[in-house]
Parts: sequence; C-alpha cells; structure tokens
Amino acid sequence: MRILLTNDDGIEAEGIQSLYRELSSKHETYIIAPDRERSACSNIFTMRDPVRINTISGNIYSINGYPADCVSLALHSGLIPGIDLVISGINHGPNLGDDVHFSGTVAAARTAVIFGKPGIAISADTQHTASAYFNQMSKFLSEFIEKNFPFNGQYLNINYPDLPQENIRGSMYTFLSKRFYVDTYKIVEQNSDAELTMLLNGKIETRFDSGSDSDSLGKGYISITPLTIDTTDYQALQESMNR
Repeated sequence: MRILLTNDDGIEAEGIQSLYRELSSKHETYIIAPDRERSACSNIFTMRDPVRINTISGNIYSINGYPADCVSLALHSGLIPGIDLVISGINHGPNLGDDVHFSGTVAAARTAVIFGKPGIAISADTQHTASAYFNQMSKFLSEFIEKNFPFNGQYLNINYPDLPQENIRGSMYTFLSKRFYVDTYKIVEQNSDAELTMLLNGKIETRFDSGSDSDSLGKGYISITPLTIDTTDYQALQESMNR
C-alpha cells in the first residue's frame, strides 16, 4: 500500500515522524508536510502563490503551504506515485467535536476524501505537546489499517488517550461532541489610533454526552468518529420541501 503522511504541526513534529517509522517498515510511505506549524488552518489552499517544495530525503518533502496543499500535491502533481491512503497526524493535541471544522489535521483527511481517496486523522490527547506514547499510537494505527482498509467513502477522526497501553480501555466508534469556544482578544500593542495588535485568548467548554468522542476519550477509550463530506441539513431540507 502507498501511504501519504501529512500534518499541521510541521515536518519536524514527533507525531508524524513516529508514524513514518512505524508505517514505512510495512508500506511504501511518503511524507509531504508543512515546513512550519499550521494549526487551526482548516482547509486553506494556496491558490495564487507558488508552493515551494523542499526534498528532505527520497520520500520526504516539506512545503511552504498548508495540509490541504500537501494532499493535493501528492495526488495531482506527479511528485510521488499514486497514493492509496492519506493519514494526517499524529497531532500534538486532540481534535474533538466542533474542532474538526478548524483543524488542519482533520482538513487533510477531508481533502483526501474530496479527491476520492480514503483519509484518517489521528490526534493525541495532550496539551498540544508531544506524547510519550506516540510509538504505541503508531502501532495501533498500523494494526487498525490492516484490519479495516479500505473505508467506504468516509474519513475517520481518531483521538487517542495520552495513556500507557495498560490503561487504554479499548476503542469505541463515537459521534462528535459539542464544543463551545469562549474567545476574547487582548490588545498587546497599539502604535496609533489606526493601528493595533491583538492576541486571541480563548478557552473551550465541552458537553460530554454519552457516546461522544470527548466522553469516550475522557474515559480512556480510543475514539473513532466516521465523518462525511456532505454537510446538508436533510431535516431542514425535508421540512422546506413539505411546506
């Protein structure tokens, strides 16, 4: 199998390097990843500016773009051979509930499915730092792929507890939890009445509904959430058609 690895933490992040070590021993594995951190960039594409590509080694490339660019380059540029599966991560921090709309990690998996390839996003439940258990997470994902590939038009969002193997209670298929973003901005510099610099100070509140990704992860389970591209509100559509 030919696998593309990407992320939004950047080419040097420990999570993606751990995945590469594990998967390249079994599969033809490539990395195309941003040359810097691109967290919370969602599905940004570089459309009007050139994308610079730097060859790190034979199978590893960094670019000055975003995770979605990495996937598009892998599938459409001829830079690497035909890809069977796109994996994004391991992210240094969870992507739960409504986070999936902001996350560059999840966006890479979503972009893969938009372009007709299966995608997986995997994130570690850390405080946006590396995990001591990345190798364990990489082994889990390798085994998961062996058992479950191919997927049926879905992309998967996996969140893994930052726990040793003996404390993992298993894996659960889950739904997205509800997250509330309480954002404020602080002025950090003001040069004039017309120019100022502000910094986001945000916190997240979560509703831990039973069976949701946040609830399951908090209880020590690996959360696996199947996602789809279609965001149509079919209930509202049906109600409108019945008026």
